[in-house]
Amino acid sequence: MQAFDLVKDGARQMTICNACRYCEGYCAVFPAMEQRRVFTKADLTYLANLCFDCRDCYYACQYAPPHAFGVNIPKLMSELRADTYREFTWPALLSVLFKRNVLTVSAITATSIIIILALVLLFQGADVLFATHLGEGTFYRVVPFVAMTVPSSLIALYGLTVFIIGSVRFWRETQGPISALIDPAALWRATKDAFGLAYMKGGGAGCNYPDENFSHSRMWYHHRVFSGFLFDFASRTTPAFSDNFPGGQRPFQYLRPPFVLGTPGGVG
Repeated sequence: MQAFDLVKDGARQMTICNACRYCEGYCAVFPAMEQRRVFTKADLTYLANLCFDCRDCYYACQYAPPHAFGVNIPKLMSELRADTYREFTWPALLSVLFKRNVLTVSAITATSIIIILALVLLFQGADVLFATHLGEGTFYRVVPFVAMTVPSSLIALYGLTVFIIGSVRFWRETQGPISALIDPAALWRATKDAFGLAYMKGGGAGCNYPDENFSHSRMWYHHRVFSGFLFDFASRTTPAFSDNFPGGQRPFQYLRPPFVLGTPGGVG
């Protein structure tokens, strides 16, 4: 569906929901929806990014397909959200990659591996690449510490830059007031809701996932993945500090932070 048609259909569906209000206790979308009677593109963009795709409203809706109204809020919000990802990314040239995500990720991964191997062969030589390395500092014998940290730091900085630019564009598009960004009570509530995945609870019974039955499994999967990333991040950053300060690199031990934090991180 084209962007204009999607916004038009989104305004139609939201108007129906606003008249019904059966699902107002399910998530943050519906209380926010009730603040409007006419829905602009900015309003729909904001609402779409409040949706966690729990699908409770779809199975509860009396106007869902095959009804003539054809109300399908999870599908609508998903499509609108994908449009915002493309619209707010930076640089805009990369926005087309969202349409071929699997192919793009596969191509970038394969190309990166080939480039890394080619650079190792060029600067280190085949003898270093295929040799057995023992002793202190062998971890960086093939790929030096600087070659590992500088590119990854630049990539992380780029990711942070894209996130900030996208956030600014989103805030401008949705005409968000600056006062809301510095409201401690609002920030605390938003942070608590986000970390607790409050809106994956569907009013308490859980999401309709993977079918119309209620379940909390999707919420716990998200908690595991998020916690896993946090533990993995901590397991990699702690030795970066400890090994580069007085005392230097330490031998591998099961009770050291990389193993203690990395194991639950990997499992998560």
